[in-house]
Amino acid sequence: MPAAKPERHSVASHPAAETDVIVIGAGLAGLMAAVFAVEAGARVRLIAQGWGQQLVTPGWISVCDRAEDDVIAEVRGYAALHPEHPYGRAGDDAMVNGLERFRAATEAVGLPYELRRKDGHNMRLMTLLGGIQRVMLAPRGLAAGDLTDVRGPILLVGFAGWRDFFADLAAANLRRQGIDARALAIQLPDPDRYWDLWPGDLARHFDSALFREAMARQVAPHARDAERVGFPAVLGMDDHPRALDDLSGQIGRPVFEIPTLPESVPGVRLSNRLRRWLLRQGARVQIGHPVVRGVVEGRRCVGVEVQSLGHTTLFRADHVILATGGLYGGGIETDESGRVWEPLFGLPVLAPEVTSRAEWYYDDLLIERGHPIHRQAGLRVNTRLQPLDESGEPVLENVYAAGQMLAGFNPLTDGCAEGIALATAYKAVQTALGLDE
Repeated sequence: MPAAKPERHSVASHPAAETDVIVIGAGLAGLMAAVFAVEAGARVRLIAQGWGQQLVTPGWISVCDRAEDDVIAEVRGYAALHPEHPYGRAGDDAMVNGLERFRAATEAVGLPYELRRKDGHNMRLMTLLGGIQRVMLAPRGLAAGDLTDVRGPILLVGFAGWRDFFADLAAANLRRQGIDARALAIQLPDPDRYWDLWPGDLARHFDSALFREAMARQVAPHARDAERVGFPAVLGMDDHPRALDDLSGQIGRPVFEIPTLPESVPGVRLSNRLRRWLLRQGARVQIGHPVVRGVVEGRRCVGVEVQSLGHTTLFRADHVILATGGLYGGGIETDESGRVWEPLFGLPVLAPEVTSRAEWYYDDLLIERGHPIHRQAGLRVNTRLQPLDESGEPVLENVYAAGQMLAGFNPLTDGCAEGIALATAYKAVQTALGLDE
């Protein structure tokens, strides 16, 4: 399948742009690029085929998982040594400001993200299977489960028959790591009806005070000696903060959340609240209508064509921020021949130099350093985050790239995907609107 070619039009045939910035993609990078641009006073249109990675990831923000001490200092040092890494491309200020502005945005929408009490260090949060992940920022429900200073026993609560979280397995794995954890299975009101619910559907039941009361009544007698109580991350959807506090009060112990199988309820909460905020600020948000091509004149993009029912619609803008994801988000595509391409603008993509597609992967699936295709496939950009051609020149003057489609890192193994999304989204907006000059 050949790469899509940007459609060429004459600038003179189009009136002035109706939008300052079009953001393509609704993952974390795209959503926050739209938020940053709106905060800067720009007219924004966000367009995406679907929601991004936050629906399948735990909902926390990994900035540099390997950092033992000051995370920001670790990233600064790494960026200085690796200027081609997205942190190096975006710069120190973009990383720090992106994180600060993200925290301010989540506070504003009523879903605050928290740091470890000792600012600047990673938290140690539970994974679905009872592993421990080092994370810098997390929503309050997940952050309450920080295992850094745990002293007493932890009670993990599961739902009998529900297939998206297994408290016994998680507790057993925590005990292997020296943490006193035990499991409790409680009954959902109608097991025949509830056992197959998606996490988001179950979370909406926890918005009900009566439902929470029925759950808390089963847990409270078993939690008297527990330091804290962990539930699957389904404690409310629209009324999550109230649900979290209500359950803690009824059980008499601090309650925290543990990631489940997708969809990620913390990620859905974040997407929903940011989308609603954007709409209240007057931004246009179109989810479910894919961009099919960029409309280019010379070295500028004058707009994008979006698939509508039976036809395409042209939307014009002064600047475009591309945040369509990497190999698993649709922002970069491949075929059986081993060819790799960016589908909307035909932008050059860095890819492993191999003689066969089989060389993209090592023999072992789960390998710590990751597979060549994951680290090397991406867009090469300059420090303004403009995609570059083979000679190192910007392909288009007013198109910027952010997030997982950038070359120079492996979003699956490097433990920094969300931090890069925030840093590059912030930098792309600053560059597009001329705020960094």
